[in-house]
Amino acid sequence: MPQGASGRIGQAVQAGVCLLLLSLSACARFPDTPDVGGVRRIVVEVQVAGRIRPDYHYFMLFNLSNDPTGQAGPVPVIAPPWGNGFAAGAFTHFMRFDNQQPAGGYALYRVVPNTNLSVFQYLGAPRFSEPVGAQSDRLRFEIDLTQFLPNPVDAQQMQFIQLNIIATDRIPIDPNDPTPKVVDALGDPALGVAQYLNIRIDQNRILRNADTNLEPRGDVPEPDLDIVDWRVEVRTL
Repeated sequence: MPQGASGRIGQAVQAGVCLLLLSLSACARFPDTPDVGGVRRIVVEVQVAGRIRPDYHYFMLFNLSNDPTGQAGPVPVIAPPWGNGFAAGAFTHFMRFDNQQPAGGYALYRVVPNTNLSVFQYLGAPRFSEPVGAQSDRLRFEIDLTQFLPNPVDAQQMQFIQLNIIATDRIPIDPNDPTPKVVDALGDPALGVAQYLNIRIDQNRILRNADTNLEPRGDVPEPDLDIVDWRVEVRTL
């Protein structure tokens, strides 16, 4: 994102979220009756303008809040103090892809509570992930809700999560590090807001970038970090 917009983005998160929640409620057409039975599976696809580079860092962040209003969710870190170097706001889990992860590049983590988003527990690999070749321009993986919440009863009671996608060239943690970073996340920096998805997951559904017009092309100068498309599917196994 353009570095000059950093302050405005950080200050206007809530405004952008409210706009996003209204638009998603209009397009998703949530039915009144949830789907019955089975474990929920979440399928996430992310496409960049260039190619996926394992020396860069790609995050898919989940906030299992069960809050239908989605008042809090994950947002990118774009300026000092860097915190954990990649995300702030509210999130409970994340999938990370880069060459610092186990074989295959994908790794699922849980945020340890009361650690200021700074301590993470490795949970394992996704149920399925698409191999990433030298010229691949997308990430695709599938996870079951019970990977987040091992108790099936707790998993079935989860209705709402918030989700964001972040791509960045580096993860600074020194609060005095003045070097800018390149980062893209959901939302249009021209609007001066950071945005995330608020998704109802107790019904089968598919959400696409084309449904929301949420993520534009060309909002960062590095095509390998420029998120241009995404797709999230929730289905019952």
